[in-house]
Order: sequence, then structure tokens, then C-alpha cells
Amino acid sequence: MRRTLATLLLVSSLTACQHKVLQPIIPPVSATLVAQKLLNISQLRTPLLYLEAPIYDSEVQEWIPKRFLEKVQNSIQETVNNPYIDAQLQLSLAQHLSTDDMQAVIDFYQSPTGQAVLTAETDFRNTINQPENSTQPETLIQLRDATQLNATLNSVFLASANALIERLDSYDCLALMQIPGSNIGLNIAKRNKVEFMNQQVQRSLANLYSPLTPEQLQAYLQFATSPTGQHFFTARTKALTALGNDFGLRLAENIAPGLPSCVGSIRVSPAP
Repeated sequence: MRRTLATLLLVSSLTACQHKVLQPIIPPVSATLVAQKLLNISQLRTPLLYLEAPIYDSEVQEWIPKRFLEKVQNSIQETVNNPYIDAQLQLSLAQHLSTDDMQAVIDFYQSPTGQAVLTAETDFRNTINQPENSTQPETLIQLRDATQLNATLNSVFLASANALIERLDSYDCLALMQIPGSNIGLNIAKRNKVEFMNQQVQRSLANLYSPLTPEQLQAYLQFATSPTGQHFFTARTKALTALGNDFGLRLAENIAPGLPSCVGSIRVSPAP
């Protein structure tokens, strides 16, 4: 009898735990609306566009045809602008930030300094191939740490690269292998993907904030190291990192079917 009772209690407790785990976290409507405003004003999607970095790498351009790189660039932009990406980022912000924190971040990005930061971040294509300054100011080093952007991009880049390579390999048309030179780039990326993606992250960030004045850098650092700034950048890291693998899969689905040799092909593995 005691054994039966103990068993019933154990099963009941496990059932209760499972029920608790499955409970969805639904943010209040007010938080969701503020998160949507924050998503748009802070241009939270922008770091995902830094996945374009390899396209502007001279070594990559040497081996991969320009038309294919243009296709990849368009696919990245289409994937970033997919409503699904916005929905996931908005939900993550609403789950991890209070409405007060979100409003404070909105206020910062609407300020002159915040606008200068956003301009620098969206103009990354203009600075990505500039020589890196060997003596960067201490403020810039502290800023990279405070915004958690280096760690975030490393995580997103690697997760996306893994998913992208795996998905493109699953196409039985082997489209990439049919593009002159691209198999060399793909094989190099496979063997050295951690080092390769880390290099691309460093290229993305090397001169990202060079257009900012010392005063703007200091003001941005002050915001980034404040409690509100830390809450925001931690939430941003969680939101973008959670998208890494899914982003890579969706990017691959955009790229492969559009290649001439892949039109109408049958995938070996199911679509995500």
C-alpha cells in the first residue's frame, strides 16, 4: 500500500512538473507593443546582416563567382526581413525586458548619440574592408565588451554557418559543386569554419564605430554599461543567439532553390 502511494505521488509530481514546463510564456499585450516599437527603433535585426561579411572578403571573392555572392547577399537580406524573424525577436524582447527598460532603450536610440550609433551600425559595408587601427581607443574595447556584440556574432555566425552548410549539402543536385570554384570555398569553410567565422566577426566589428566621435563613443559606453543598457544587450544576445540555427536553415532554403541547377530538385532531407 505504501509503495503504491509513493508511486502515485511520484507520477503526480512528474506530471505536475511536465505541465509546468509546457506552460507558454505569453507577455502582456502592452509589453508586446513596446517590444515592437523597440525592435524597429533599435534596428535589432541589423547584426544579422553582418553575415554578409564573407561576401566582401577578397579571398572569398577570388574563388566564388560574383553572381553567386550576389544571390547570397540577396538571400541574407530576404531572410533578415522575413516577418518570422521580427516576430521571434519581438517575443524575446517582451519576455526578457520590462516595459520601463524598453522605453529607456527607445529614448536612447532616439537621441542624437543613439541615431549616430544606428547609422554606424547600418553603414558597416562602408567600413568592413578598411584597415583596422592597431591602436584602438580603450573606450572602443570596453564598448565591445559591454554590448556583448563580439560573443553574440560569434555564436550567431557559427550556428548559421553549421545550419547553412548542412542544409545546402542535403540538396541532391549538389548545386554548389556545380559552380566553378565554389566547392573549394565550401570545403575550406567546412574545415576551418570556427576560425573563418571568427575572422569575419572581427572584420565586421573592426571599424564599425569609427565614424563616431570620442564624445559619442563615451556616451554610448555610458548607456551600454548602465543597468538598462546591460539588460538590453543581454536580451539582444539571447534573442539573436536563439535565432542562429533557424536563421541558417532559412537562409539555405532561400539560396539553394534559386540556383539554376537546383530548380525543381528534390531535397534529401525535409525542409525545416
